[in-house]
Formats: sequence, structure tokens, C-alpha cells
Amino acid sequence: MNKLSITQAEELSYKLRNMAGFSDKEPINMKTFIMKLGILLLYKPMGSNSCGMSLMSADRQYKFILINSKNSKGRQHFTIGHELYHLYYDEKPEPHVCKLYEQNKNISEYNADIFSSALLMPQKSIIENIPDTEIIKKDISMATLLKLQHLFSVSFQALVIRLKHLKMITENQLQQFLGLPITDIAKEYGYNTSLYKRGNENLMIGNFGEKAKILFDKEKISEGHYTELLNMINNE
Repeated sequence: MNKLSITQAEELSYKLRNMAGFSDKEPINMKTFIMKLGILLLYKPMGSNSCGMSLMSADRQYKFILINSKNSKGRQHFTIGHELYHLYYDEKPEPHVCKLYEQNKNISEYNADIFSSALLMPQKSIIENIPDTEIIKKDISMATLLKLQHLFSVSFQALVIRLKHLKMITENQLQQFLGLPITDIAKEYGYNTSLYKRGNENLMIGNFGEKAKILFDKEKISEGHYTELLNMINNE
């Protein structure tokens, strides 16, 4: 397995976008995206260094993603994109837990991060939403950065790292941006700060109830088990 280039990551992200009926540059509503792909997604509290995990059936027909609801919503979106790489493009997908802080990431984890960046923040859309003068000078304003972040619903860290990979900001600018109190700055610019907060605990996305009903109708599970599964949805 080789490391993905920025261009290769873009191409793979376009394929998955097309599969879900999205264009190659529109912002993704992640919950709609997951529904269109037919994946079961569950948000649950996990350890402080855990972001999420994914697994699939042996025939690759059924796919599942678990996301840490303790992380910020922006971080959650990036983790979903990361796990989508493992489910669709990893050469040897295996159940694993994605770590928030992990030294010496292997190639698969590196590729998943690059892919998620491309999926959530398409280069074409980034360029369209930055004034030409700021691109030429490599001097992107805070107003533009916050606009991009909330347009793509990602963490500020994920956004500026993506811009650095695209050579739209310098390493020095990246380090300066990473040190900013971005939640406070977003408030000053009048943005809703829910993107920086945890959420979605116990939320379930997908046709879980439909599959439970099919199993019950085929007498694969008892009425008591079926009721228990439905309660998992209704008690979110």
C-alpha cells in the first residue's frame, strides 16, 4: 500500500460522492450522506483518545460506523470521513479504533485522513469560496477561514491542515492558526459555536429499524428481542 497523493485522494472522494448522489464540490450533510450509502451509524461515548471505529460483514454488504459522541461535532464529521475510507478503499479493512492522538500513523491511517479531508473539503469548492486576492497573496482572512469551516462543518484544525496540504497557507501560518482560541473568535464573528461542542449522543443513523423488522418477520429474532431493538431507537 502506498501513500495517497492529494490528487488521488480527490479522485477517490469524487467516486464516493457520486455513489451517494453528491457533486464533486457541494458541502456534505454527513447524516444524509450516510443514509444514501446505506451505512448504520451510531454515536456513543468512548474513551478520551478514541474517535471512532468501523467494521463490515465478510461480503462487504453491511457496513457499520461508531463515533465518539464526546468529541466535537466538527471532529465527528472528520472521523466519519476517515472511517469511510477504511470501509470503501482500504486494501485490507479490519475492525479498529481510530485514535485522536497517535504517533507514527501507518499508511492506512494516513490515507484515511487525507481522504477525509478531500471528501469533506473539495479543492474546487475551497477555491470558489476564497477571494482571488487572498489566494494570490496566501493571506487568507479570518472571515474567510470561518466561512469555510462552517460551510464544510469541520474542525478548524482540519480546515487549516487541508489548506496547508493544498499549499494555500504556509507552515508558519498553520502554526499560528492552530494556536488561536477559535471558539471565542467565532463568537466575535457571530457564528454559532455548536460545531465546537460535543453532541449526538445515542443518535442512530440508518435503516436499523427496518432490518430489525425484517428479522422479526422472518422469525429470526423473538418478539421480545425485536421490542428491545426498537427501544434502542426510541430511547435515543
